[in-house]
This record gives sequence, C-alpha cells and structure tokens, in this order.
Amino acid sequence: VWSYGVFLYELITGRRPLDRNLPKGEQKLLEWIKPYLSDSKKFQLILDPRLDKKQVIKSAQRLATIANRCLVKNPKSRPKMSEVLQMVNGIVESSSSDNSHIPSKNVSKVEVSHDAEINMKKKRTMDQKPGESNWFVRMWRPKLVRTC
Repeated sequence: VWSYGVFLYELITGRRPLDRNLPKGEQKLLEWIKPYLSDSKKFQLILDPRLDKKQVIKSAQRLATIANRCLVKNPKSRPKMSEVLQMVNGIVESSSSDNSHIPSKNVSKVEVSHDAEINMKKKRTMDQKPGESNWFVRMWRPKLVRTC
C-alpha cells in the first residue's frame, strides 16, 4: 500500500521517487511535495507540466488524498488495497463523466488478436470506452523501464 501511494505521487507529479539530477531539495519526491499539499494554489505547482491543469486539478487532488492515506506511518492505519482500488475507481469514473464533453487526444484504438484477448481475460486491464476523455488513462502508458 505504501508503494502505491508513492506511485500515485509519481503519476501526479511526473517525477521519480528519487532523482539525483534535481536540486538538493527536490531529489526526494515525498519530501519535495509536503509543503505543496496544504494549499490548492501551491498544489498546482507540483502537477506534471504535461497535464492540462485546469482539467485535472480536482482528480489529482483526490488522488493525492488517497496517496496520503496510503503513506500513513502506522501500517495498520493504512487502507487495504481493495479499499484503495475502490477509491481510485471512483475518481476515474467521476473524472470520465465530468470530462465526457472534452474530446480525447492521443488515445488510439488498438486491434486485439484472439490470443491477446485470451491474455486480457487473465489480467485486469484498464480500458477506455469510446468517446471518454480521461487524463488518467491517457497519461499512463505501459513502457519498458530499465532497472539497475
């Protein structure tokens, strides 16, 4: 659950949890964001610059609230992953209904082969319905990540 809270902040900010290429005060993600969480005007400063801040601020703040619950020091006070999933799904559903009038961009329809369809049934995937504009789905793209 802790790691998922960190992941949510990675998604919101577009930054890695630890980036030594940034100035000293900005290298550790969780320490960097703390002063920005109390005020919504300041919160906008930590949003990923690739996001349209006007469209996503409310959803991002809701995700930050969930992230904060995941990052509580006492492990017993953190929500279960099933609860976190319900909260995130609620945000995704409300943001997609709020943004249904906004045309989607950078979302392409993918043809799925029979074999891939069988694999999809085995794994849980996040699908976007035609006509939905959801920044969360548009931002998250699986990619190959190099690990050390």
